[in-house]
Amino acid sequence: MIAKSTVARVCKDVADRYAAWCQRDLSVHDLVYCYLDAIYLKLRPTDEPAEGVLVAWGITLEGQKVLLGLQLGSRESYESWLDFGRDLKARGMRAPALIVADGAAGIWKATRELFEHAAEQRCTVHALRNLTSKLPERLHREVKARYWQVLDDAVSAAEAKAGLLALAGDYRTAYPSAMRVIDDNIDQLVAHLRFPLEHRKRTRSTNLLERTFVEVRRRTKIIGRFPGETSALSLIWAVLELASRGWRGITMTPRPSRRSNASAAAKAPAPTFPPPLPLRR
Repeated sequence: MIAKSTVARVCKDVADRYAAWCQRDLSVHDLVYCYLDAIYLKLRPTDEPAEGVLVAWGITLEGQKVLLGLQLGSRESYESWLDFGRDLKARGMRAPALIVADGAAGIWKATRELFEHAAEQRCTVHALRNLTSKLPERLHREVKARYWQVLDDAVSAAEAKAGLLALAGDYRTAYPSAMRVIDDNIDQLVAHLRFPLEHRKRTRSTNLLERTFVEVRRRTKIIGRFPGETSALSLIWAVLELASRGWRGITMTPRPSRRSNASAAAKAPAPTFPPPLPLRR
């Protein structure tokens, strides 16, 4: 059995390292991609409902994943995301070229204010869930297959946009509310294809965060409820940092190499990194 004094010493060490991490300089990272999401947990014995923890990951010009920040807040709250982003910027975080997040309006309102020239990618997985939730189950398999085929096969944002709008067109009359998910977010759903195509499966969704959240939930479920906010955030930080160590990273290239022909390349010129690529609707 581990002595209580040992446990206390380890917890204090983690808390001290977490406090130092919260103050570190972020200007050393040349960010290309930034992922934003939130996880909801019971951080205090009296929490009802669970409280949100905002999380930001980045991928650098060298292809390395870096955990940028953690902060309490609501996924839906513009004020929470704005405060979170201001803290990151105050510590030197540079504007990313592409921001990847779900459809929460508060995230996008805040990021447009903080990083006005960053391209916007709405999580394609979350969007598809929203879309199919408004369709009868008998159509789910067909729509999902067509949706992913468009995003897997397109060689440019313009081609993907045309494919998704064609998909929406086939169902718009019968299911207008479902197809509005595509119609209202079309540019955000295909923005990742303005970047190297080799990265598409990493940059079209927030799955990068979702995988690490699985480990956070597993660890925190064992504890049940935390004695306080600081201990909770310290543990979440430790779990996320540990989970990131086994990540392979991605190869960052100045331009996509998987082009079928010269005409395809002409349709979607690749961005260079940095600076951020403007993309406004």
